[in-house]
Amino acid sequence: MTTSAPSARDQETATTEAVSLPWLLTETTLIQALGTAAVLTVPALAPAVAVTLGVPSSFVGYQVGLVYLAAMVSSLVGGALVARWGPCRTGQTAMALAAGGSLLVSIPHLGGMVAGSLAIGFAYGLINPSASDLLQRHSPPHRRNLLFSVKQTGVPIGGILAGLVGAPMAVALGWSAVLWAVAAACLVLMFALQRGRAKLDAHANASTRLLRSSILGLETIRSDRSLLLLAASSFCFSAIQLCLVAFLVVLLVEDLQLGLVEAGMILAAVQVMGAVGRLLWGYVADRIRSGLAVLTGLAALMAVMSVVILFVSPDWPLWTVIVAFMGLGLTGVGWNGVYLSEVARLSPLRAVGSVTGTAMFVTFAGVLVGPTIFSFVHARIGSYIGSYGVLTVLALVGGALAAATWIRDRRSTAAAGAD
Repeated sequence: MTTSAPSARDQETATTEAVSLPWLLTETTLIQALGTAAVLTVPALAPAVAVTLGVPSSFVGYQVGLVYLAAMVSSLVGGALVARWGPCRTGQTAMALAAGGSLLVSIPHLGGMVAGSLAIGFAYGLINPSASDLLQRHSPPHRRNLLFSVKQTGVPIGGILAGLVGAPMAVALGWSAVLWAVAAACLVLMFALQRGRAKLDAHANASTRLLRSSILGLETIRSDRSLLLLAASSFCFSAIQLCLVAFLVVLLVEDLQLGLVEAGMILAAVQVMGAVGRLLWGYVADRIRSGLAVLTGLAALMAVMSVVILFVSPDWPLWTVIVAFMGLGLTGVGWNGVYLSEVARLSPLRAVGSVTGTAMFVTFAGVLVGPTIFSFVHARIGSYIGSYGVLTVLALVGGALAAATWIRDRRSTAAAGAD
């Protein structure tokens, strides 16, 4: 167990004014959940949306790509907006953009789909910089990983809302009604966030230069080798996560000859395990006081589970197939909270939002590149199961980067202790 003394960054965090942690955690988790629901509603309803627009259902791949491209851009300026407006106001802005984007997407026209997808992506890129600033300033260091991980459960919660709530509503009222409901929820939360905003945004500086603040995040990561390595590891981890979720159903149906309903249930189980993993690994990281050790271990487990899946076949009992994919879900979908907590811990407090935004730019890049590489490999070998070799390589590379970050952090802590 690593038992290093609180860092200067931790001590700086502890000096901030205390706020209600239950309210803060509820606020940031709900923002994450509704932002994710806005992102995933169209993919969850793709067949119905495609019929209305007169396009093939495969269009959803382009729509998701558009969302994440916009998220990459806005994540770079998200920290600057946090510095200038404050994290709470930035969260409100994210909800306003998500609401507006959902309303635009609900218009049965490709122009509305494009404009709305961009707005939703811009909203999504603002969420983590604002939430990380809030949680880093107001979370006790010994509970930071768990609190960040609780907030990240908003991602699977948003997915559940889009799939389990959105689908029946679309059948009863039409797919546009689902997006209206998402927009309404975002607006309600936006106004609810006004409570306590003055305290949460007290450190905002209206004179902050947006371009200079945005560059600060880039400069900080470029000059801090630990942050650079950690951000690079997230590229690999996010690629693994998106490949798992995006290709799981088609793998189960085409390679293992399972029914669509069975495949959907296994996908839901993987998402649930991802939520469980976020809480579990956050708790473990706080207990051993080393989120970087947890990320290194998770990468090793991702590699092991990916190798196991390389040997999955239709002859395997169904329960063993389910266990294998749930194991990968526990690790490959459960890393996010610990990662964001470590990015915040390693960042100067004044630059948490900017650094998180820049780090998320790298993370979102993995979201875009990972499935592309996976599809490229599948096109050549003709097997989704065999393509899991890509995930094994990504896990090994991500684990090496996380381990290098961990080693550097231990050396830095030891040097600080000697001083």
